Amino acid sequence: MKEQIRKIPLRVEKVDTLELGVGALLVIASFLMPIVFNMHSFPVHQYLFEALHRFEKTFLMTAALLLVALNSLRGIPHYVGAFFIGESIGFTWHGKKAEVLNAALTITLLRVVYRVIYLLHGVRYDFGIPAVLTSCSGILFQILNYKYISRTKKALLIASFLTAFQFLDVMPIMDALPVGRGETSQDIKMAAAVLDGEALINTTGMVGILLFLLFGVMIFFQLREENSLRELSVLREQNEEIRTRAQINEMKNRTYQEMQYLVHDLKSPLTALQTLVGVLKMESEMEQRTKDVEYLTRIEGNVEQMSRMISEILYEDQRSPITTEALVRIVLAQVSTSDYSTCIRVENTVPQMQVSVNHVLFPRALVNLLQNSARAVRDRTNPRILLRVEAENDAVRFIVADNGTGISPERQKSVWSRGNSGEGSSGLGLAFVRSIVDRLGGEVTLCSKVNEGTRITITIEEAAE
Repeated sequence: MKEQIRKIPLRVEKVDTLELGVGALLVIASFLMPIVFNMHSFPVHQYLFEALHRFEKTFLMTAALLLVALNSLRGIPHYVGAFFIGESIGFTWHGKKAEVLNAALTITLLRVVYRVIYLLHGVRYDFGIPAVLTSCSGILFQILNYKYISRTKKALLIASFLTAFQFLDVMPIMDALPVGRGETSQDIKMAAAVLDGEALINTTGMVGILLFLLFGVMIFFQLREENSLRELSVLREQNEEIRTRAQINEMKNRTYQEMQYLVHDLKSPLTALQTLVGVLKMESEMEQRTKDVEYLTRIEGNVEQMSRMISEILYEDQRSPITTEALVRIVLAQVSTSDYSTCIRVENTVPQMQVSVNHVLFPRALVNLLQNSARAVRDRTNPRILLRVEAENDAVRFIVADNGTGISPERQKSVWSRGNSGEGSSGLGLAFVRSIVDRLGGEVTLCSKVNEGTRITITIEEAAE
């Protein structure tokens, strides 16, 4: 079954939910347009009657312009809505963009909207040449994929072309074509024939078409230029980001090399010190100086620990077993001089359990969490920060909880991103914490409520025997 699903050539690569929602709202609004814009609010027939009664062509031209305005206003929501819905979904066929499916979706939506409006209001929209031309202009704009243009400007472009093509409905010269088949359009053409105003209506229609087409074309070229400039701007930003990353990587490489030299310089005297301590310890054991052996053993252990910590600074993936008690002691030593240290309460239910971690970076991750909690509780009258260590099957959980300001659901989505370390913070951020935990194959979770507090849990496996 899975093999069959993978072989389906048609796929939906993306869905712009915002544009889809706006399009759906516009389509729904189009069902209400005949209630707001109709022959009562646009007195087309009144002007036709006045034109025939007074034998005045000015009233005839006014009636024609009112009908164009009425049809345009009623049509803008469903044309723009169908265009947005068609554009919001990205179809692919065998991995290639399938614009024909977007076009088919747009046309189908328009036909459905026409049918629903007829069923609701009894108003029959004619899907003739003006509708086809407007649809084609919108589909062409979809294919060009000007993704950096605002929806408002796209809607203005479609409205311009829609209005231009609506003039075709009232032009008697177009009577032989599938244009202007509506009842009111036919009335205007008949009145034009009676008043000998066909030339006037044709001229008015041509002028209207040219004006709105010219306006639409001007908007189109302006949008194309704007889209090109924004694309160039995005490309420049991407190139700048690439250069910045290259510079950062170069700096990291240089820093890494310098640290290698530094570690080598630091470990050389430590190695010599270990050798001297070993010699003194052997002499003390031979002479049975028990007290000296004890002191030298402690010195040897501390030198070895210092050597290991220097290595772990350089090699981030290097780990070694350590008890949770010793780990908590390192964390508390690092925060002991801070003003929030008195707010910290420690509960370690498994002090002798061991975890295999980097002895420099993992404590730093816990300190970072404590610093975040300290910032969250600084304005509380009774600030509380809890560092709890507990067992969970064959894993160890490190929990940092506070009763601080909490994190809003919106901000919780971005707290794990790099560079997000809190307002006014000099910390490393939760991205650093997650990266350390990921290297250990562990898991970090966050639970927070505004004005109630935050609880962050790190779960890592117990060190193997």
